[in-house]
Amino acid sequence: MSTESIPIRGGRIEAFRLEGGEGTPLIVLGGVETGLRALAGTEGVMQRRWEGRAKDRAVTILGRPIPEDAADVERIMHPRVIADGVATTLHHLGLGPVAVEAESGGGRISLWLTVDHPELVDRLVLAAVASETPPDSPMAERMGKWIELGEAGAWGTFFTNMAQHMKAANESESGSFAAAARIQPRPATPERFIGELKATLDPSSFVTDRLGEIGVPTLVLAGELDQVVPLASTQLVAERIPGAHLVTDPECGHTVRSSFRGYDDLVESFLAEGD
Repeated sequence: MSTESIPIRGGRIEAFRLEGGEGTPLIVLGGVETGLRALAGTEGVMQRRWEGRAKDRAVTILGRPIPEDAADVERIMHPRVIADGVATTLHHLGLGPVAVEAESGGGRISLWLTVDHPELVDRLVLAAVASETPPDSPMAERMGKWIELGEAGAWGTFFTNMAQHMKAANESESGSFAAAARIQPRPATPERFIGELKATLDPSSFVTDRLGEIGVPTLVLAGELDQVVPLASTQLVAERIPGAHLVTDPECGHTVRSSFRGYDDLVESFLAEGD
């Protein structure tokens, strides 16, 4: 199985597809760290992570846009623009309406996709999601620091910083970041990561005022020890989406997909309701 590259306005989006059962097709959107590397070359990892979900439905994992022109990266990495690219990708693949399972930065993209292209979304799973990044918040300060480190090429310090944020919440979550800090890698496509962080700080990417337009069943999951996206930010999303159901884990940090107790069972049950 290989990664497919789909043309969008100003670039392309990679898609990795797993054939599955007859349930509602699922689209997976990761966090902003998805922009640090291409999907191609990680097929084995994606297969192992998502093959369980594919027992009941086809699953498509989407990467972040890869711009044709590096000078266009900040525009194309805006969450609303990415959402338009995702819509183009879904049309290209003949998918829709779909269920969307999104984490962190992928959640804001999925919110824009749902309000701007409601015909494409059947239900939402949102993990550790914020619909805005207030300029005076610790979240904005943290992202600003990450941008500074990324632009300076200080990736060892960056990954060390990430490991510390994860470690305080849950020791097991910090392993991959700590390992990356030790070898001090340079990400393959850091410009996409930095571009999305900058766009996430831009008020034009905030979608809070439109959450009331969302009319699909929505499951919101949050770790109460999340140091990257505060619990209050995810609670705001759940409160503003009509009928959304919020579930929290008191011992989980930011990496909800891997650390939230019973995560896959909760999500599978929710998705099955839509089948």
